[in-house]
Amino acid sequence: MFKTKGDHMVAKILFEVVKFAGTALIITTIVDVFLLGIICPHFAGKTKHSEFFVSPRTETVKASSGSFFEYQQQGGCAGFSSAFVLRHLGTQASGDETFKEVPHQMRGGAAVPKSIPGFFAKKGIKMTACTGNLSALKNEIAKGKPVIVVIRSFVGKNDLHFACITGYDENNIYFADSIESWINVDLNNNDKIYYNRVVSTSEFKKLWNTSMLKMPLYRNMFFVMK
Repeated sequence: MFKTKGDHMVAKILFEVVKFAGTALIITTIVDVFLLGIICPHFAGKTKHSEFFVSPRTETVKASSGSFFEYQQQGGCAGFSSAFVLRHLGTQASGDETFKEVPHQMRGGAAVPKSIPGFFAKKGIKMTACTGNLSALKNEIAKGKPVIVVIRSFVGKNDLHFACITGYDENNIYFADSIESWINVDLNNNDKIYYNRVVSTSEFKKLWNTSMLKMPLYRNMFFVMK
C-alpha cells in the first residue's frame, strides 16, 4: 500500500489548515486577553446542594427605591450588577453611580469581563473572572453571596449582559436582574424574595455560552469573590 501524489497534497492542505486555525486561535486569544482580561478555569465535579437561595443579610442595603432591585434605563448592567453585590455586602451603591466607576469601558459604554475585577479592586475586594461549569457556579452561589455572570441578552444574539445569580434548584436558575422588561416574578408584598427573574436551566446554559469567533474561549463566565 502506498500514498499517491494526491494523498500527499491532501495531507499538506490539511496540515496548513490546522496550522492556520491554531495560529488564528493563539492570536485571537492574545488579543482577547489584552482587551477582555484573563479568565481562570474553575470547574467542579458535582454540586454540594441540590438547591440553594441566597438570602438578604441583616447588613444588606436596599436601593433608593426601597426595593432590593433597581433597573437600568439604558446600558450599565456591569454597574447595576456590581451595585447589587455591594449592597448585599452592606455598602450603599446605585447602579448609575457605580457604572461611572467601572473601568475598561469600550466605545458606547460597554463593559468587558475585566471591568468587574477592576471595579471591585478599587473597593478592596478581590474578584476573579472565571470560566467553568454549572456545578462550579452553583457551588459559588451556595457560599451565600450573589454571583455575577456574563450571558447573552437573548439566545443566538451576540449582545452580552451582566447579571447576578442568587439561587438555583434542579430546574431553574434565579436572577437579580437589572432589565425590568425581563422580570417574571411577582414581587408584591414579599420582602424576602431575593430574585426577580427565573430562567430554566436548559435556557440558562444557552445564554451562558458566550463563545464566539472573536472570543472562542470566553464562555460560561462568572466572577468569584475572595
